[in-house]
Formats: sequence, structure tokens, C-alpha cells
Amino acid sequence: MDGLFESQTIVMRPFEAGYRPALQAYLNHPDLAGRRYIPWGYPELAPLSEDQVDQIIQEWNESKKSFHLAVIQRESSNLIGHIECDWEWDPHCPSISLVIGPPFQHHGYGGQVLKLQLRYLFDYTPAHTVTAWINDWNQDGLAFFSKHGFKNAGRMRRTGIHSGQYTDLVILDMLRREWLAGEGGQHGA
Repeated sequence: MDGLFESQTIVMRPFEAGYRPALQAYLNHPDLAGRRYIPWGYPELAPLSEDQVDQIIQEWNESKKSFHLAVIQRESSNLIGHIECDWEWDPHCPSISLVIGPPFQHHGYGGQVLKLQLRYLFDYTPAHTVTAWINDWNQDGLAFFSKHGFKNAGRMRRTGIHSGQYTDLVILDMLRREWLAGEGGQHGA
């Protein structure tokens, strides 16, 4: 498992209390409003306090049906994002959520994190499909997952309101066979 959660430029590891200042800073960045992927019950748009961020880290670390990893930039050792893998209803069909702090977006970090996470899920777990659930207004998120081989699997209509308009939740997925035929075929099964 050595190197499973790292690349030349990033390392993914469990959250620690010392990550709170950086986590709070990027979660409170206005560009992430509505797409922070934090536990239910926390305000999705309002700024988060230090105590709330500490509670989020604690909830992430105590979860039994999901795991959350901090994304650390190797060169600087700075926290730049997080990834969640959740198999609440079925370990064969986990969902993932990925957040990279706005200053670090569009530098290839997200693609590296996604590749490492898919390799872990398809090579070391019973997952046969991996899903991503993204609001239809989040065009950057939809484009990111599509660029990395995820296919449109469905849509839940009117799941929320964004800027005064009803929004849909788009479900994207990747099958194990698609992973193995593409990127994953380079790593083996």
C-alpha cells in the first residue's frame, strides 16, 4: 500500500487538528459556496467558525461508512483540499466528493487526487461503480468529472434552490470496466 495515496506532487492522509486553519480558510472561500462537501447539518453557504470546523474534522475522522482524506501539497506541506469516499448504502457503489481550494484549482491536483482514489477503489475494494453527485449549476465540477471519464448516469430534479432557481442534482459514474479499459488498465486489476 506504500504510495497508494500519493503522487509526485500530493499526499492524501487522514485529517488532523492542525489542519483546521487551512481547512477553515478554504471552506470559507466564497468560490466554494454550495460545493464544500461538508457533513449535513452545517450551513452550506454561511462562514464556518473554528468550532464548527473542528467538529467537521471530528465527524470525518469518526465516520464508519466513509472516509475523508486531506490533500497535502508535497512541496509545501500545505493542506490544499479534501476528498470523501462514502459507501453508506453499498460498498460496491461508493460515491466520491472532491474539493480543491480555489488558489490551487486548475493546476492538476484534482486530477491526481481522483486518479489515486479511483485506483484505490477499483483495485482494493469491491467497488464496481463509483459515483459523483453534482449540482447542475456547478459547471466546473461537471466538466472536471466528465474530463476524467465519468458518464452521465441520471438526474434528480428540483433537489435544491440556487440563486433563486430550482436546481437538479446530476449523477455521474464510472464503471470498473471503464477504469480498467482506460487509466486503470495501466495499473492492473
